[in-house]
Amino acid sequence: MVTIKAPAAYYNEPGLLKRSGEYIHALGSHALIIGGHTALSITEEALHASLIVAGIRVEIKTFAGQCTVEEIKAYTAIAKQLQVDIIVAVGGGKVLDLSKAVAEDAGLPIVTIPTIPATCAAWSALTVLYDERGQAAGYRPLLRSPELVLADTDLLAQAPPRYLAAGIGDTLVKWYEFAVNLSGNAGSVALRSSVATAKLALDILERHATAVYKEAGQPGYEPDAAFTEVTDAIIWLAGLVGSIQDGSVHAAIAHGLHDSLTRIEETHDRLHGEKVAFGLLTQWVLEGKSGVELERLASWLHELDLPITLDQLGITADVQPSAASIAEGLVLREGAAAQLNFAVTTEAVQAAIIQANELGQTLRQRSLRPTLVQTIANA
Repeated sequence: MVTIKAPAAYYNEPGLLKRSGEYIHALGSHALIIGGHTALSITEEALHASLIVAGIRVEIKTFAGQCTVEEIKAYTAIAKQLQVDIIVAVGGGKVLDLSKAVAEDAGLPIVTIPTIPATCAAWSALTVLYDERGQAAGYRPLLRSPELVLADTDLLAQAPPRYLAAGIGDTLVKWYEFAVNLSGNAGSVALRSSVATAKLALDILERHATAVYKEAGQPGYEPDAAFTEVTDAIIWLAGLVGSIQDGSVHAAIAHGLHDSLTRIEETHDRLHGEKVAFGLLTQWVLEGKSGVELERLASWLHELDLPITLDQLGITADVQPSAASIAEGLVLREGAAAQLNFAVTTEAVQAAIIQANELGQTLRQRSLRPTLVQTIANA
């Protein structure tokens, strides 16, 4: 059996927020808007006006914590108490993930409005769970993707460029993570479909990502066709990659290393895509990539101000024990390692983290350009 989970409709257009009521009113007439403080403040005027014109009653609840099982239960209870008939999620990945689970538990349709282009959470049929300390606590597959995704390119272009870089990092990882599983599961059409979709996303990023990232942070920047393609890759294509399932397992090394890194408190102010990017560099070392290939990847990540060393992730302790701790925390799904043609032992991962870190340090020393992540790490 193959399942493909996708929204009924996905829009990625400028000025969409001002027209949001036109699309949402077909799904419900009494909405619970869940969003972070910043997300609500920058969307409130346009979103609320559009919903009111469309005849939709609005309730608003702010979310500022971790996407935990307890928070999902609490917001589900709020939705039921208010007797709303639709959830509208506004914000970044944790808000969107929490809201998707709330909608499922409350039996309601959901519309996602991403305010930053940092992940594919607006599309995916998945909720990433954390504990109250911000440590990864597993994944909750959902029955469906959101009914509607409204990605306003004007809004996404206003986000700090760091979020765009994180979204690019999270997306370019997808092809490298999925493709290595073909060596042990080449007969899976679902996997091959995911790999093909991820390759399309990667092609877009190789063509446009660096230029779009450098331009997006400039005063007066207006999103163009290249920006739209890059955000399509981040939200739509990356979301679809993980939404094609046939029940087989695959090893997601970079994301597994992200989960391990969340157990180190010093990394908690680093974004998902930033952690995953360093995880990919580590995966390439594990794969036995050549020095030229490793330097090419590290250079691209560095151009995007993504971490290529442990200290850029906030880890300033001795490298050896830090690498050992991260390696020990890497957990792959049962049977997933068998799909790979290279070893993923704790010892091998530790050595790969150390080598990736050394490569990153060497490359940074050659670069005179301070990066955004460096600034954060030194703050």
